Amino acid sequence: MKFRDLVRRARILRVAGTALDAFTAFAAFILSYVTAYGERFMFAVPGLEEKALAFVAIFICFYWLFSANRASWRYFSIPDMVTIVKVVSASVIAYTIAAFLMTRGSNVPRSVPVLTLIYLVAGLSFSRTAYRLLMERSFFSMAWTRPSTPANAMRHVLLYGLTDNAESFIRANRRGAAGEFNILGILDDGVLNQARIVQGVKVVGSFEDLELLVERFKVRGTPISELIDTEEAPSRQHLAEVVQLATRLGIRVSRIPDFTETAQLTGQSLLQPKPIDLSDLLGRPEIAADLASVARLINGRVVLVTGAGGSIGSELCRQIAEYGPAQLVLADASELHLYKLDMELRESCPQIRIEANLVDVRDNTRVEAVFARFRPNLVFHAAALKHVPIVEENPVEGIKTNLLGTRNVAEAAVRFGACNFVLISTDKAVKPTNVMGASKRAAEAYCQSLDMASQTTLFTTVRFGNVLGSNGSVVPRFEKQIAEGGPVTVTHPEITRFFMSIPEAVCLVLNAAAAYAGRKRGDIVVLDMGKPVRIVDLAERMIQLAGLRPYIDIDIVFTGLRPGEKLHEELFDSTEVLQRAPEMPYFAASPRVIDKEVLHKTILFLEQAVEHEDRERAVELLRHIVPEFRPGAVLARDDDDYDPEAMVIRIDRKAKNRPSGPKPVA
Repeated sequence: MKFRDLVRRARILRVAGTALDAFTAFAAFILSYVTAYGERFMFAVPGLEEKALAFVAIFICFYWLFSANRASWRYFSIPDMVTIVKVVSASVIAYTIAAFLMTRGSNVPRSVPVLTLIYLVAGLSFSRTAYRLLMERSFFSMAWTRPSTPANAMRHVLLYGLTDNAESFIRANRRGAAGEFNILGILDDGVLNQARIVQGVKVVGSFEDLELLVERFKVRGTPISELIDTEEAPSRQHLAEVVQLATRLGIRVSRIPDFTETAQLTGQSLLQPKPIDLSDLLGRPEIAADLASVARLINGRVVLVTGAGGSIGSELCRQIAEYGPAQLVLADASELHLYKLDMELRESCPQIRIEANLVDVRDNTRVEAVFARFRPNLVFHAAALKHVPIVEENPVEGIKTNLLGTRNVAEAAVRFGACNFVLISTDKAVKPTNVMGASKRAAEAYCQSLDMASQTTLFTTVRFGNVLGSNGSVVPRFEKQIAEGGPVTVTHPEITRFFMSIPEAVCLVLNAAAAYAGRKRGDIVVLDMGKPVRIVDLAERMIQLAGLRPYIDIDIVFTGLRPGEKLHEELFDSTEVLQRAPEMPYFAASPRVIDKEVLHKTILFLEQAVEHEDRERAVELLRHIVPEFRPGAVLARDDDDYDPEAMVIRIDRKAKNRPSGPKPVA
């Protein structure tokens, strides 16, 4: 249908609605006289038609004055009801005053204004309510109103949570805006909500009754295919329990997105159920940023992000752009990734000055040129080689990027007067068993040495675990294997990892860069990531989220640990002293500080070995910097005994004797 035809149709409907309301006003006025005078009203009230038309004219004036003509009948609600009461009350009062002024109230009994108000409010409300019920198909059964939808195509669902979301979803479903769902009932754990009815849908039990209800509806011939979580801000642990039980019963789980999750909302429907995301199931609360301190850190400053095209780097750039930097400098060695990010940011943040630079951090000349040109105030160093098996096969390249590349960027930050330098590290740097982890620990040590010596630049190292959905992580590989029908491959049945979402990782980086309270020079910021997750459990949850059953629909096979891969990762070394930042979701770890002269001399020899592609010599020198580096070791740890809080001390006597350096620039 053309736009002009749509406009014409809307105008016709609006005029028809106004005409019906005017007739309702006329009828209500006449009916009030019928009630007051009985059958004699035609003879007892001279000029009744003129009086009724005068009332209709007054009604139309207030009808337009209060914009009652613009209200949508299809979405008639309490605010519309209030508007009707205002229009009718104003009309009745105005007519009554006019009648007394002109005829001293002749032939206007006291009951007529009251009766007119009651009849007119009832009539206007009835017409709108009837129209809404008709459009929402509440007058008829679903089978009669939806002949175009085959019975076997209907999605028989239960809602979990008696909330506003549940009520809105039921109404949207009746209008056809939320999809073709046959809502069989609502689950709610509240005792007072049992057996209640909302929009014609009954609360049929609590979540504990789910298994019994599945059997009951299956016997009735309407097997439940989906459970839609309509709770408000359910916890991750709770969602994990819901998914686990529902999948065991062969039911898929989805949820109504929160209105604050703007990225999850679509133009098609705000109440369209979305699948449970893997990040929704992490067994801890999501990290929130300290927006005020981050804004003070970034607003109006020149910010440089290396590795900007990667998973962490690109999200860093997106969040940094929201805080209004004076200039955002993107640096990455990948032309394709840099181009995509540059175009995205220029479209989403046209007010920000974006500068895209092809930079390989291993090229010191190029790094210094970029620093000399832009002189950034803040540097976020996310460039790194992170894939353990690849770096294990190419140790020289890993050392070049992760250690020497970090050295180049860090030295340039000091030389050109950057206020803050943030190094993004990994839990694989703790007791490393591979070149990737050892090279990142060496990079940490180098930044520590600069942090202890620099009078101008504050260095912050942020350490966290695996990132869900990042390039090369297990999640995309598992998704591909599940889509292909399996099997899902896991290296070892007991292998564990710490996990966090990409926004959480970036949130930690920004929080760490902005918050200085309780931290000393050389400290490393580590997110409190809770308990590590078994990879096999992660695989099982991903299979469950796909609506399948692990080991039945999709098998899981174990392939053995890869070269340099640990069985368990750790966020802290046993020699590191921990302090808990007050009311912050991270720890401040104080690792061993390597002598600066020894470190720099070793790196010079290491650089020579790298230039000559001497792998053995390069790895040997790397072990001089990181003596805890044990290539190929499989470190075991009892996860049940892992408790970072037990390692925390609030006041560290050793830390008191360490230099605190200059006061950081906020």
